[in-house]
Amino acid sequence: MQLLDKLRTKHRFWGVSIDVLSGAGASLALPPLFILPALFLLGIPVWQAIHAPSRLAAARIFGAAGLGWFLASTFWVSHALIVEASSLWVLTPFVALALAFILALFWAVAAALSWTQYGSAVVRLLCLIAVFGVTEWSRSFVATGFPWSLMGGLFAVHLGSLQMASVMGVYGLTLLAFGAAMAPLFWILSARGLALLLVMIPLLGTGWGVLRLDSQLPAPSATAPSTDASSANAPEARLVQPVVPQNDKWNRQKRPAHLASLIALSQTGSNSPDFVIWPETAFAGLPSQNRKLLADTVRAATHSDGFLLTGIPRFNAASQPLNSAYLFDHQGGVRGVYDKQHLVPFGEYVPFRSWLPFLDIIAGPADFVAGTQNRPLSVPGVGQVQMLICYEVIFAGRVIDRQNRPDVMVNVTNDAWFGATIGPWQHLYQAQMRAVEEGVPLLRAANTGISAAFDGFGRQLGSIPLGVRGYLDIPIPPVLTAPLFARFGNAVFFALCFFIGGSAWLVHVRRRQVNSSDAQA
Repeated sequence: MQLLDKLRTKHRFWGVSIDVLSGAGASLALPPLFILPALFLLGIPVWQAIHAPSRLAAARIFGAAGLGWFLASTFWVSHALIVEASSLWVLTPFVALALAFILALFWAVAAALSWTQYGSAVVRLLCLIAVFGVTEWSRSFVATGFPWSLMGGLFAVHLGSLQMASVMGVYGLTLLAFGAAMAPLFWILSARGLALLLVMIPLLGTGWGVLRLDSQLPAPSATAPSTDASSANAPEARLVQPVVPQNDKWNRQKRPAHLASLIALSQTGSNSPDFVIWPETAFAGLPSQNRKLLADTVRAATHSDGFLLTGIPRFNAASQPLNSAYLFDHQGGVRGVYDKQHLVPFGEYVPFRSWLPFLDIIAGPADFVAGTQNRPLSVPGVGQVQMLICYEVIFAGRVIDRQNRPDVMVNVTNDAWFGATIGPWQHLYQAQMRAVEEGVPLLRAANTGISAAFDGFGRQLGSIPLGVRGYLDIPIPPVLTAPLFARFGNAVFFALCFFIGGSAWLVHVRRRQVNSSDAQA
C-alpha cells in the first residue's frame, strides 16, 4: 500500500490507471466468469478512498474504480451500433466509455457522501459500504434505471449461495459481496472481529441455501420428469429460439422463411405443447396490417387447444409504437395483450434525440411509448402469466404485483443486438435471480439465445445455447409460497444498510469517548 501511495503522489496518471484497472479486474467476479477472488482487487482503490484527504479526492478514486468496473462489464452494449451499420464501429469505444462514465458517477457519489472529515478509516469504510448499497439501489430508478453489473450477481456462482436472494434480493447480496471484499481492509485496520463476520455471513447463508435445496424434490427438466406426483400433470411450454440475425429481422423478402422456421420449431417432435412461446418481436409486422398472415401463422404453430405467446410491435390509438406481447388461441383470437412498461433508453427511445441522430439506427426514427397497464395474461391450463419484455426482468422487486402473484413469469427478449458477447449471459443470470427472489418459475425465450427455464429456486430446467436454433419443452413447475423478499421487498436490504450505518456511528462515538478519556488521563 505504501508503494501505491508514493506512486499516486508522484504520478497522478498512474494512480488513476491503477484505480481503473482494479475496478476492471474486480468485475471478473461477475457472471458469467465468476472469478470470485478478483473482487478483492477493489480493496486497492477503497483503501485509498478511505484515506483520501478530501471528499472530492475520495469520489475521484472510487469513481475511477467504478469506471473500470462498468467499462469491463458493459462494453458489449456498444456492439448494438454495428449490427446494422458496421460503418459506425468508430463510435463503439466512445459509447462504451460514455455509459461506463455515467454509471461510475454513482460510485463517485457513494464515496463523496460516505467520506467524513473526522471519522477513522474503519468508520469511513463502514459508511462507504452502507452508502454504496443505497446508491446501487438508486441505479434501478434514476434516469429510468439501469441496474446492470450489480455486485450481488456473483452469488449466482452456486445455487446454494443464490438462495439468499429469496431473503434479501440482489441489493442485499450486493451489500454482502462488497462487505466480504472489504474484509481484508478491516483486518489490516485491526477490526478483525468485523472482518470475520463479513466473511462468515455469506458462508453461513450459502450453507442455509444448500439445506434449503436439499429439502426439496428434484426439479423437472426437459429430459427428466419430476418424481413429484403433482408435477407429473404439469402444463408444458415450448420455448422457441429461431436465431434470426438482427440485420435480417425486418427484411420483408425473408419474412416467409422466418415464419416457416418458427412454425417448424413449434410443431417439431412428438410432443404437443399446450403453450408455445416465441421471442420478442418474433412476428416482424404489425397486427393491424397482417391479420390473415398472423392468423394463419398461429394456426400452423399450435394444436387445436394450444396457445401462442409472441412478441409483436403495434400502434396505439394515437399511432404511437408499442413493444408488445400477444397471446393467441389456436384460431388466431387475441386472448390478451401486454405492452412493455419499462423502455430501454437509447434503444427504444432516445433522450435528446436531435443531438444524437446516429442512434436512429438502433432505436428507429420514432420513440416507443411505455405501456400503462400491467395485467397478467390468463392462459387456460397454465394460469396467470406475468410478462416481462427484454430488460424488464432486471428490476428486482418490480417484476410482479405482490398482491396478485402469477403462476409463472415469461421473459421474451431479442439479444441479437449484442452478438456473442457476455451481455446475453449476464441477462440470463439476472432472469434466474428474479425467479429466486419471487419464488416464481420463469420461462425465457430469446431470439438468438440464451433461452432457458428456471423453477422458483433458480434451478435450471433446461436451456438452448447461444446462437443455436432449436426448441425446448418444459413442464411448468408450481409457484412457491412467497419467500421473504417476495413479501417484504427490499426491507432486509434497508435494515442491513441501517445496521451498517448505525455500527459506523457507534464505532465513531466509542472512539471519541476513548480519546476523551485518554486526554483527561
